[in-house]
Amino acid sequence: MLVGPEILGEELSLVKNAKVRQFVEACLRDAPEYFWRVPASSSGKYHPGWAQGEGGLVRHTKAAVRVALDLLRAYPHLEKSRDFIVAALLLHDTLKHGTGEGRTVKEHPLLPEQYYRAHTKLIGRRAYKKVMALIRGHMGIWGPVKPRIGLFSRLSVVELVHLADYIASRKWCSLGKSGQEGE
Repeated sequence: MLVGPEILGEELSLVKNAKVRQFVEACLRDAPEYFWRVPASSSGKYHPGWAQGEGGLVRHTKAAVRVALDLLRAYPHLEKSRDFIVAALLLHDTLKHGTGEGRTVKEHPLLPEQYYRAHTKLIGRRAYKKVMALIRGHMGIWGPVKPRIGLFSRLSVVELVHLADYIASRKWCSLGKSGQEGE
């Protein structure tokens, strides 16, 4: 079984900006080892069966990227943010158990900003802040950073990242163990 950034090679190739891609690759190399082997949900309660078991969190990550790509088709005004969206989704749960192991840390959306700070120079401070803002908001109303949604606002980039993560974690969402359809 592949362990490490190469398992996300297809998703990394979706990031067209070389600096953003190099940033994500560097962060994934520094991700805690558990990210590559744990299930998406430590309790089994919040993610579908295909995201459980060894490598489930990586399968969930792959699915969230696929969902985001489909959502981008419906919200083309967000296409210019595609690289940031994919980057955020590839990194959004890398610190789900904090810097240790065991169970999900409720504040995990806040942890990557400090943890990956050394890689800021790869993409610059402004781009770094954009990616981290998307990661902070990935849990939507269930996370530590609550979204600000106007009644008639267009879908924001943060909301798209949240929706991709949320949809990919639903029990009805059915993908095979490799994160591909039709298995």
